[in-house]
Amino acid sequence: MDKVKILWIGISGRTGVQAEKLSSGSLDTEIVAGIRREKQSGYYTIDELDSLDIDFDMIIDFSHTDIFDRVLDFALKHNKTLISGTSGLSDNQLEKLERASHKIPIFRGGNFRFEIENFIDSVVEYAKTHDEINLIETHYKTKKVPSETAKVIAKRVYEETGKTVSIESRLEYDDYINDWRVEDLHARIEKNGFETLARDVLKIAVLMKNKKPNGLYSLKSILVDCGKNDNL
Repeated sequence: MDKVKILWIGISGRTGVQAEKLSSGSLDTEIVAGIRREKQSGYYTIDELDSLDIDFDMIIDFSHTDIFDRVLDFALKHNKTLISGTSGLSDNQLEKLERASHKIPIFRGGNFRFEIENFIDSVVEYAKTHDEINLIETHYKTKKVPSETAKVIAKRVYEETGKTVSIESRLEYDDYINDWRVEDLHARIEKNGFETLARDVLKIAVLMKNKKPNGLYSLKSILVDCGKNDNL
């Protein structure tokens, strides 16, 4: 199988840095170009986006909300698959993403982590037999809350059970730690969190390679489509 050629926007971010390291030795993916805010040898800036002359299969965007519209317009213009990992998108931006997902393949699942997908499945099962679902998430102090993962959990529970999840967000950790708990169900990410996140995003890139426009893809939907499991 040919490598998936990736244009990574936000390459200087913590996920992008780890992805570039992992991709350099990968048989499945190749980051052919990276976009960052400031000019640096070997990379491009967002202002150079429209003048890029490179061959790529898809765009992975882990950048900022203030350039989201430019990235989405660029993906549509070039008819490229988009994996959207930028947090904090407005309702208007999410609506634009949804409309665009019927023109180009777009992944916007909120959760990118295969190990967390199992936790989400467990919470949904829990919700089927309980009336109150209280999610407590505890994160490092600079985390934006509620987390995208918490939003995914609430959305999945509502869609599959019709029940509402109460989310309590706490910012307590000095180190990089993300923690979610519903009663005895528990998921935690720490230490090498951005490395594992980058690895999972690159796995998603491989799974998204031949997808067709069909609304917003999530980790759940592509795993079902591909008949995969958490051992991928």
